[in-house]
Amino acid sequence: MSFVGEWDQDRARSLIGCLIKETGFSASQIARRSGLAPSTLTRIYPNPTVGYSLSQQTVAKLRATFPDAFSICETDELPLRSPASDITLKDDPALPVLPKQNGIPVYAANVHFPEESGLAFSEQLELWEADLSRPVAYMVAPFGLGDTDRYLVMYIPGEAMEPRFRAGERVLFDRIKPASINTDVLVQLRDESGRSLWIAGRLLARDRNLIELRQYREQATASIPHGQIKQVFPIIGMIDDNL
Repeated sequence: MSFVGEWDQDRARSLIGCLIKETGFSASQIARRSGLAPSTLTRIYPNPTVGYSLSQQTVAKLRATFPDAFSICETDELPLRSPASDITLKDDPALPVLPKQNGIPVYAANVHFPEESGLAFSEQLELWEADLSRPVAYMVAPFGLGDTDRYLVMYIPGEAMEPRFRAGERVLFDRIKPASINTDVLVQLRDESGRSLWIAGRLLARDRNLIELRQYREQATASIPHGQIKQVFPIIGMIDDNL
């Protein structure tokens, strides 16, 4: 394929997938080594956000950092690969594709912007959308965890939780354990349009009417009424790219 001229999102995603395959690095690792913010790539790969692609300046940085891999990706006629297969075999080289009952499902998420959400507190906090009916991969349970049905893993799509969690990293959360005050949580929201909307943050307070969350990067704080919450899950670990 030739990566010249105008870019569309499919070609950008194909390039990122090819670089992951050829280098063995994750999308976030490739971005950092190229002097880019991880979200430059993770908002396109594995689960693309509407309206984003790669600029020619970004492509030039990728070419300069990984000239050999880029040359292969530029000259080979490669089909657009499944994000799930690339993540399982390259982003997580030690994690084989497993049947659902034998592995923890891994999900991709997209950042949602205030004008898209219709929720008042989205002006203060970063929102995500993640389809839990479609995992992108399954991974071996880390940390000696036995009950894989109890846990989920999600890719961080944005920067709101930096420096604690960065875009492209994965967090592990518990679907059974109650969330304690002053712990990091993932909150699944109710949405009348049927979207699966989420917020990550530090759980600062909780009463019968609402919870209060804070996100790290901007120290943004907002209150969320219980009527707009489906569930609150504690984040129990971060899965490093090297695992």
